[in-house]
Amino acid sequence: MPPYSSHLLQPLDVGCFAVLKRLYRQQVQSLIRNSISYIDKPDFLEAYHYAHKATMSLANIASSFAATRVVLYDPDRVLSQLNI
Repeated sequence: MPPYSSHLLQPLDVGCFAVLKRLYRQQVQSLIRNSISYIDKPDFLEAYHYAHKATMSLANIASSFAATRVVLYDPDRVLSQLNI
């Protein structure tokens, strides 16, 4: 893989995992603001579950592929681009 090309070749990094990390970080920062200085397993699972549920949807995944112009298997979409 060429350097500095993961944003082009890995669509889930662009649209899902980056957002997942941001939302999880916000959840942890919220816990810290509420004077919780240690994140145990239940805290982690609750924060991660919220971030995962908000991020990993079929619409987000499909738009990640579309944003990086990686086309999911859709023969009609490919054939419509041909000048026949």
